[in-house]
Amino acid sequence: MEEFFDTKLTDVIETNGNQEEYFTCIFQKLKEQGYVQDSFLLAITNREKDYPTGLKTQFMGIAIPHTEPQHIKKPFIYLTKLKTPIEFGQMGSCDEYVQVRYIFVLGFDKGDQQLVLLKNLMAMFTDESTMNKLSQDITADEMYQLVTQYFKNR
Repeated sequence: MEEFFDTKLTDVIETNGNQEEYFTCIFQKLKEQGYVQDSFLLAITNREKDYPTGLKTQFMGIAIPHTEPQHIKKPFIYLTKLKTPIEFGQMGSCDEYVQVRYIFVLGFDKGDQQLVLLKNLMAMFTDESTMNKLSQDITADEMYQLVTQYFKNR
């Protein structure tokens, strides 16, 4: 899974606290670097409305937005730490919300890749040591090293 991570797709971002601004920001970067189709922005925004991806873990709020493979040119995992949390709908709920500080955007061109990664991400989200380190004031480079090291050790 390490091949899906890229230091250029690891950021600490300041937004005005809304998903639209966040998705527009990452879309521009993903588009410039050739990772996504033009259809990606609308697809990920609509999918998040229909199937929310916010998760309230015991450590922090996390979101794992993703979309269908036809919107992806080359696979990626975009790691983001937000300076100001954004509200995401709770996965599996219509009326619960999570204040999210970390977002893992998944872009896969094959559906089977997504299932394996989701399983590994869920394991990481319950790993106390990793999550405690993520909750600290870390840089984008430190976040990249921490997450990729976790996946290398799996």
